Amino acid sequence: MLFRIALLLPVATFTSVARAYDAASMVVASTGTMPLILTVPHDGDASLGATPTRAPGRSAQDKFTRDAGTRALAEQIAAHLEARLGKRPYIVIARFSRKYLDANRPQQDAMQSEQALPAYRAYHDQIAAFVADARRNFPAGALLVDVHGQSDEPDIIFRGTRAGLTTTTLLKRFGAAALRGEHSILGILKEKGYQVHPPVAVTSLKEDPRFEGGYTVFAYGSQRPQGVDAIQLEFGFRVRKNPRLAEDVADALHTFMRQHGRLSP
Repeated sequence: MLFRIALLLPVATFTSVARAYDAASMVVASTGTMPLILTVPHDGDASLGATPTRAPGRSAQDKFTRDAGTRALAEQIAAHLEARLGKRPYIVIARFSRKYLDANRPQQDAMQSEQALPAYRAYHDQIAAFVADARRNFPAGALLVDVHGQSDEPDIIFRGTRAGLTTTTLLKRFGAAALRGEHSILGILKEKGYQVHPPVAVTSLKEDPRFEGGYTVFAYGSQRPQGVDAIQLEFGFRVRKNPRLAEDVADALHTFMRQHGRLSP
């Protein structure tokens, strides 16, 4: 009998660890009524139960810091758009801390332990479901914006699309000006007084390698048959303190989508 109990203990211990958190509760999501998806991977602070924290990586991009304020920014953008249009974007927000899981990385690089895998899948399954829903409901095209914060350049907003790769459909339909011109998202924000990178009207689509677009935009971008145009926006630390930021970004997204066939005039 003692031998049998000893054999069962590891199973019981593993089961209790695996059930230490509810993966579905680690993701905040709401269905949209317009062709815009806002994702927020790095503003969570919730633990994943007994899941081990991630080990420090060698890459400068392998960070553990929280993109503070990006959840509130996405929610406020959605509120401004709803007040203006009577329609809301889709929203997917990670509640878990980046210490345990980085949802903006490929699965094999995102976690230290497979105990974090249910939360990772819950986040990405929700994004995939919303992308499919947006493609089905809005055949004229949808846009995914991955909302991030950065402190390296606190006064700048960076664009990340893998040099246009994740906006393949947009570029085919409207040309490079849709991404780098005065009517692009960054172009509109520049006119509102923000510093942006890449600079507006540059001849190249090349982006700062620190912020050129992570896993989310690559996984769901329009270079993939079942994807949508996807843009990562990195908002500098001081930019995020601007009380008008959410309203200005909502206006830029509305104007951009209307001018590029995603919304009716």
